[in-house]
Amino acid sequence: MARAVHDHDSADGLVPLERARETVLSQIHPLPPIELPLTDAYGCVAATDITAAIDLPEFASSGMDGFAVRAADVAGAAVGSPVELKVVGRAMIGHRPDATVGMGEAVAIATGAPIPSGADAVVPIENAETTADGELVRLFEAVGAARHVRPQGEDVPAGTVLVPAGKRLGAPELGLLANAGVPHPLVHPRPRVIVFSTGDELVAPTETPSFGQVRDANAYTLFGALREVGAIPVLAGIVHDDPEALKEAVFSYEIQADAFVSSGGVSVGERDVVKAAFFKHGDIAFSKVAMQPGMPQGFGFIEGKPFFGLPGNPVSVFVSFEMFVRPATLKMMGRGRLGRPEVTAVLTHDVSGPRDKTVFVRVELVRDSEAWRATPTGGRGSNLISTIARANGLAVLPPGVGTASAGERVSVVLFRATED
Repeated sequence: MARAVHDHDSADGLVPLERARETVLSQIHPLPPIELPLTDAYGCVAATDITAAIDLPEFASSGMDGFAVRAADVAGAAVGSPVELKVVGRAMIGHRPDATVGMGEAVAIATGAPIPSGADAVVPIENAETTADGELVRLFEAVGAARHVRPQGEDVPAGTVLVPAGKRLGAPELGLLANAGVPHPLVHPRPRVIVFSTGDELVAPTETPSFGQVRDANAYTLFGALREVGAIPVLAGIVHDDPEALKEAVFSYEIQADAFVSSGGVSVGERDVVKAAFFKHGDIAFSKVAMQPGMPQGFGFIEGKPFFGLPGNPVSVFVSFEMFVRPATLKMMGRGRLGRPEVTAVLTHDVSGPRDKTVFVRVELVRDSEAWRATPTGGRGSNLISTIARANGLAVLPPGVGTASAGERVSVVLFRATED
């Protein structure tokens, strides 16, 4: 059963935002680790230290086209007095050398090819000249031991940690693990998150709404946000305002789900289908969080799977996702850093909100020669989804502030790169 968010700090029952976040995140745990193929493990977090069982590279190789030799044999070589050695074979990339190097001998070698036994240096081809029959080579350069040789284990010696526990596997990590022969790393998998939209007024984006109906934007906002964070979203469709229908829909996905997210139905009206479906069973706790937008929130567990009940207004959905669902999803994936980057920016216009809440203002963040500048992208209404599309950050007014004037510095949570 979910631990309710009922530790109110105000007479009107509002829960401070940070306390609400902590209550949610304290009940979220990383998904059990599994071994995944490298292509599926991309973006996942290593569950344990992944260690190299072999040296990388596994063999010493040549850094030049030329001749593999014993350094002692060419110690006196110079342009005016070349050293002549017998060519006893070749070493080609991708193949074992077809000869070893003894005293007075050399092996023709290609860049990247294994160094043959007996050799300890390479003379570049531009400092060599073979006889017409190819049986002898004259070398015009003295080279020391290990010259132009890439040693075994130069990149990663055996026993080295390739990827530490808790690190996300990106493109370089996939390449490194492939090179080290680790095709199935142990990782925390991506959570499969089932997304529901609730409301009799909703229709699919492919349909033409009747008067009073609206196309469902929330499901696609959540789909994109979940994909961005690395989860696997599954759109479960629109559930109308029928508690039994919602329960049936949720439980039909229970086996394949790692978490659920719904939008709508968590307020204090007669159409609050999420409350009607789950509140009496104690599965979901509902609270009023001291934040704008996004005050009504629901959180709990369905058959041990986290359930996030978000408000129905599009901007409230986005901000609620950023504050609760995104960090929870990252924690399920084993990520250590759960927050977005924040910068301090100068407001270009006045902004305001309720003094008793944390207020999030949608802003476009731009860097000039002096500072970051934050320009509000629209009104305070929670239905104005275009204000999110034009923004790249959320300016934060902490409780007790209420108003910030143009020219003041505020903290801005950056939710996408400024060049996007």
